[in-house]
Parts: sequence; structure tokens; C-alpha cells
Amino acid sequence: MCSARTFACRVHNPVNACFSRPRQARSDECERGTRECVRYLLALLLMLPASAEVVQIGVFSLFRPTELRVSPVSSALLVTTGDARVILEGRQIRTISLARISAPVRVSAPDGSDTDFRLSIPGKIERQFHGILTVQAGDHKLIAGVAMDREVAVASVVAAEMPLSTPMEALKAQAVVARAYFAAAGPRHDGFDFCDTTHCQFLRAWPEPSEDAFQATRATSGLVLAYLGKPLAALYSASCGGQTRSLDDAGSGYPYYSVPCDFCRRHSPGLVEGHQLGLCQKGAAGMARSGIGFREILDHYYPGTSLMQSGWNAFFLLPRPPALRHSND
Repeated sequence: MCSARTFACRVHNPVNACFSRPRQARSDECERGTRECVRYLLALLLMLPASAEVVQIGVFSLFRPTELRVSPVSSALLVTTGDARVILEGRQIRTISLARISAPVRVSAPDGSDTDFRLSIPGKIERQFHGILTVQAGDHKLIAGVAMDREVAVASVVAAEMPLSTPMEALKAQAVVARAYFAAAGPRHDGFDFCDTTHCQFLRAWPEPSEDAFQATRATSGLVLAYLGKPLAALYSASCGGQTRSLDDAGSGYPYYSVPCDFCRRHSPGLVEGHQLGLCQKGAAGMARSGIGFREILDHYYPGTSLMQSGWNAFFLLPRPPALRHSND
């Protein structure tokens, strides 16, 4: 996200010298700031149609970190610990150690809003996030949580869950079910709503606006899968092996009908990756490649559901599902 000064230069006064100078005369800082502002504005466009829900995502919990490092992506960061306030700029790094933390640490933009930052566990993992970071001491570990707009979280899940080659309509279907899960399933942890692993939903860095995962999220912004008028904490898996399975009680009241998956039957019969409930990601990609839209994909894997515009309570009904047999019939 742009700093206050850079943002004003590029948005509030677009004829500023930063833009009016010849391209070759612009500074590297101006160029970087321009790209960040464009990315930030696109992110705002992504978020505006939705309900602006915020989700708390616990990150790196599998590593049980005792040391974390945070640094800016391009714009300055505000690090707040108790009454102490520190600005990080450029290549500056703040190390947060379990042995030395005395109060929760909060990392945000200088004005306290969401921002891009890098978070790492030295020698193990580094990832870029967009939101507000909070780090506190836990039981022999640091607990890191990122408060992010739900649409940012959805785009991050789509990018993590689906290969780059996945057709757009399958990405849209994944975005809808990921958003529905966030809307209906939480909170699942103490201290934050969801984690960034498959225990909840696999989540990595959020995608660039040019990436299909971002575009699919924006195209379906706010849409969630609903059952009996309420958001459904929709389950999904990588490969069903040719037939999804039913479940009388998945904690949501939805029966998860057993439906055939033509793609898996033809290309990977018997190959099961996951629990076989709900959307089959390989099957959805196959359906999309054959020209089937995301609504029909969702209707196939979740018979009897509807699409609900989260926050607006407007319903877009899917076609009436055909009569299907349960797998135990």
C-alpha cells in the first residue's frame, strides 16, 4: 500500500510532477510507488462490492515459531508494542523473539490500516501478506495472526489451492466455496478465526491483480454457497476418484450427495486425494474446460444449494438439481 505522501501524489493529484515528468526522468521510488498504488486501488475495487468482512488468519502455526521477522514490501510499516511506536522503512527488519516479547506486537500501515508486509521464520519460510499483523506470546511459541479483508483471504486461498493452469470458471467455483467456508465455519481456533493450513483452508500470499485467482475472486465478489437460506461451510477436495461421497452429518446439516465426476472417471479413476466431499477440484477444472460455467459446476457438486450475496441477502438460485441417489441407496 502507498505511503500517505506517495498515495496523495498519485491519486489525489494525478497531474503531479511525479506523472508529468518524462518517463525516463521518474525516480525508481516514484515508479515503485505507482505500481503499489495501482495494486492498492485494484484491491479496493475487489473489496467494495463485498461486505468488507474481516477474518483473522493464524499463520505459521505449524512451525511453532520462537522468532519472527517482519519487513516492508515497498511502503513504510508502523510497529506498535504497548506505548512504543517504530516506523520500518526500506530494508529495515524487525525481529520479534519469544524470549523478549513483553506485550502484543501490531504491524500496520503508518495510519493504522491494512498494508503489505513480509513475514518470515529465519531459515524456514517467508511469505508476503496483506492486512494487519498481530504477534503475541503463546505456550512456548509465538502466535501470529493476520487480520485481512475476507476477499483478500479468498483470493489467497484460490491461488494456493488451484494450479495456475486452472480454467477461470473452476477458479470462480473455488472462490465461492472458499468464501462460503469463511462465512460459515469460524471461528475454529482460540485467538484467531482460521489457520493457513488444510485444517481450515490452505492460504498463501494473495495474488497479483493480473492473476486469474484475483480476477476470479473479483468476478464472484461476495457470493457464497447457501443451503436452506444460510451460508454453507462448503467442503471440497483435490480428486474424488470418479464419484464424490455422501455424508449424513458434516456438522452443517447438508447431506453432501454422492455425484459422479466424469473427468476423474476418464482420467484418474480410483485416485482419491482428500475426503471426496463436495467440490472435486480436478473434476471442476475438467468441467470448466468443456465450457461449463461456475454456477453449473457448483450445482453439480452441491445439489439443492443456492448462491447468496453475502451481506446483501440477495439470492441467485441455481437450477433445480436432478434427482440423485445417495451412495448408500
